[in-house]
Amino acid sequence: MLRARAIVVAASLQLVGVVGTSRAFGQVQEAPSPEAVELARRLFREGVEAAEAGRWEEARIRFTRVLSIRPAPLVRFNLALACRSDGHLVEAVEHFRQFARDPSVAADRARLAAATDEIAAISQRLARLQIVVSGDDPQGFMLDGHPQSLALLGQEIVVNPGNHVVDIRGRAGDSQRREGAFYEGERIRVDIALTPTTPDPVAAPVRTTAPSRAQSFGHWVARPGPGGRWVDWAAQGIAAPPSVWERRPFTLALGVGGGSPVGILSVSMRYFPQRWFGLELAAGGPSAYGEGFVLHAHARVPLAAPSIYAIGLFVGPGLNLTGLEIGCITDCGPAGETHVAHVTTVSLDVGTSHEWRLGDHFSLRLTAGLRWLVNRSDLRAATGGQAVTCASTTGSIFGDSPCGHLTGDASAIGGFLGLDIGYGIGP
Repeated sequence: MLRARAIVVAASLQLVGVVGTSRAFGQVQEAPSPEAVELARRLFREGVEAAEAGRWEEARIRFTRVLSIRPAPLVRFNLALACRSDGHLVEAVEHFRQFARDPSVAADRARLAAATDEIAAISQRLARLQIVVSGDDPQGFMLDGHPQSLALLGQEIVVNPGNHVVDIRGRAGDSQRREGAFYEGERIRVDIALTPTTPDPVAAPVRTTAPSRAQSFGHWVARPGPGGRWVDWAAQGIAAPPSVWERRPFTLALGVGGGSPVGILSVSMRYFPQRWFGLELAAGGPSAYGEGFVLHAHARVPLAAPSIYAIGLFVGPGLNLTGLEIGCITDCGPAGETHVAHVTTVSLDVGTSHEWRLGDHFSLRLTAGLRWLVNRSDLRAATGGQAVTCASTTGSIFGDSPCGHLTGDASAIGGFLGLDIGYGIGP
């Protein structure tokens, strides 16, 4: 049912994006200036593009501006969709109702049916707040920093799911605050007892029984869960929608590095069957040790959803195809004055990673670590015991030359840095 409704709404949105700019603007009798009309058309196109890309907050802002210029029904329908998807459920219901009441859309049965379905579905998700005040007559009432009519006290107030702040001021000067969060479809009653005694203006100018930022009703939820929904997933017995870390288990990346086990440029493929564990295979070059390959195992910890950052650790082996041009200091025999030796060097790499999500597919990752060269003796053996000079045939400006290991001057441990941008692939 939910999926079918989402398909109807998405189809409607695409249709509005095609014909809305021509039909909707012609339905307003008082035409604004040509400059304002052109601005509205541009904002409408930008709003449709943002909605199709899932940037609902941006779409909501664009459609709101268009509606202020040309209050057309199809613009209002798009605004209602954007409000629904951005968590502004109260506003979404009101816009859908205004759209359905407009006589000019009577023939648009598809959108009228979609609006009716949306009103019914969203109404079930709205939260309701009832504030009951006792002890003194209230003189001021604010909800989320906005003044409200005192007549609303004692009545159910429809609010969006999420965090809310209630401020009440009594006739005698007592001022109290309550804070908390609503889940979707939740009803909460808040009782506030005002003190009818005038406070001492010096000793206690304001008495606040609930300290700021303290949970005093509902739930203490800092932000919505996956998909922007204020839902208690555990209580509903529903698995939370998978995060982007789980929906994109494969990542193809292109990177650059300094002292990197795989060289200055690299391509890699990461696979995370679990959001916290995965493997990476990378290849690249050039480097001081020649073309490189690594196989790393990663442990990664994304922050609580919806997260865009994860920190991780990795460890694994690396291989480098090292080429050495060796020249003789003394007589090397009939083999000649110089020869090229090829040695596969083996390293053990350990490090940390810092990954940021750039939208639904792209990611940026910074890695830093140490590499330990395991088989330095194989490099020294390439000289055949002769006193030689050496030059790396694949050397670069990054990293120490492997020739230092022929004389034992080079350290077995070196650092590396890498930066890559990846594209996530998944269902």
